[in-house]
Amino acid sequence: MIFDWKYMMDVFPYYKTALWITVKLASMGVLLAIIVGIICSIIQYFKVSVLTNIVHIYLEIARNTPLLIQLFFLYYGLPKVGIKLSGELCGIIGLTFLGGSYMAEVFRSGMEAVAKSQIEAGKAIVLSNMQLMRYVIIPFVISREKGSFG
Repeated sequence: MIFDWKYMMDVFPYYKTALWITVKLASMGVLLAIIVGIICSIIQYFKVSVLTNIVHIYLEIARNTPLLIQLFFLYYGLPKVGIKLSGELCGIIGLTFLGGSYMAEVFRSGMEAVAKSQIEAGKAIVLSNMQLMRYVIIPFVISREKGSFG
């Protein structure tokens, strides 16, 4: 069997299109997963009563089911109850759902690594929880995560 270069050149534009669709969906999924992860980790860190339980259930479901099962549920299961989504939207939601759960654990562990003395110092100068998060905790988590990749 001989490799057919003409066929490869004919289908190359399809691969180019598929590459850009993949990059677009992946980048949107990762960006939304980071946002979901930050929100969930903040809820867990400050132990918001009802929301903490909801986040815990979400994390358990998302981390204990394979991505393929989640995607099958979104694409084939939701139309059974009247919710029809495009394949691209199902992919983004699936990546966000799974990635957000892992990002939540990463950010939560980073937040718990902040020294208690820094938290107490922020409370001593009467920072609100949001100011404490903005000026003390988030900069520490970002510098810690950047350092682990570099």
